[in-house]
Amino acid sequence: MIFDADRPLTHRVLDHATVIAFGTDKARGVQRPAGVLDRTGAPVDLAQCWRDSRQPVTQPCALPADTSPRHLPGTWLFGGMLYAHFGHFLCESTARLWGIDLQGHDISGVLYHPKPKLTRPARLLDPTRPWLAVAGVTLPVEAPADPVTVDRLLIPEQGFGTGDMVAGRPEYRAYLRRHFGAQIAPDGGARMYISRSRLYSKRGRILGETLLEQHLAAQGYEVFHPQEHPIDTQIARYKAARQIISTDCSALHLAAFFADPTDQVAIIARRPGPTVDDFIAQYRAFCGLVPRVSSHLTALHGLAGAKLAQMSEVYAEADFALIQQDLHAAGFIAAGPRWSNPDPQQIAAELADYAERQNAEIGEMQL
Repeated sequence: MIFDADRPLTHRVLDHATVIAFGTDKARGVQRPAGVLDRTGAPVDLAQCWRDSRQPVTQPCALPADTSPRHLPGTWLFGGMLYAHFGHFLCESTARLWGIDLQGHDISGVLYHPKPKLTRPARLLDPTRPWLAVAGVTLPVEAPADPVTVDRLLIPEQGFGTGDMVAGRPEYRAYLRRHFGAQIAPDGGARMYISRSRLYSKRGRILGETLLEQHLAAQGYEVFHPQEHPIDTQIARYKAARQIISTDCSALHLAAFFADPTDQVAIIARRPGPTVDDFIAQYRAFCGLVPRVSSHLTALHGLAGAKLAQMSEVYAEADFALIQQDLHAAGFIAAGPRWSNPDPQQIAAELADYAERQNAEIGEMQL
């Protein structure tokens, strides 16, 4: 697949389409057999789902034998893969919703592949409905695990993703600006620090982050824990903030939806790799803003056997004084006493706590 952030998106309308969320073929890595078949039973390429342009998450499949699909009357919009993981929801589950604005289609609802195979679809739909609502979805939503047929299926091309797809495509970005959180008013302070310190223990973070919070709170930053607030509150805060500091995390994807070119965003790297570059590409494309990056990792810790490809769940040590210098130079904070680093005993205690909670060994990794 070739992804061009400037190229207009396409779409197809199929009569008598079949949507298969779980095929019977063997899964390969992150890919699983799933897709859309036209009236002849041929797979439809435009319905393939992608993590980025090199990493599909679905692979073509046939209708399982001895299957009698349930029928949904009317015209349905194919939404791709529906995730309960917030970051993947933002980047992949919203990526085809721009099709709602296509003219000339009386859309009955949005039809997704559910990411997990559940006997009760409500277990996935109920927690994601508030996210879908602020994304502009007022239509019924279905995410059936069993195959279904529809009278007509509107398949918008996927306009957003991770990696090289994170800049989005023109129609997707336009839809997002018109609809995402459109009814939510700004509410909050001008300075925000997005924290990961209260996430459950498996989630990666900077060690001693509560000390970093103290340093930033002294500079007038609200310490914000997104997972503790409903999505409408998160959006209200991001709309109000003019200066945002955060480690690289999923919340930055959402904040980018509402940033203005005159805002300031600083990203404190919490892991090695290209993730920070993805955020830079997104902010440039969505709002013409270039985040300031502060990367001063000094050590990494992870579960035994963890690989560099699993960087999202590593625990990092960082030099807080060098982060302070970067933030001051970029105008995020005023001059002040040199920021201290966490005490080594505090770091050791924090790592021991995470290891105990997960009943696993955590060791130092090569940086």
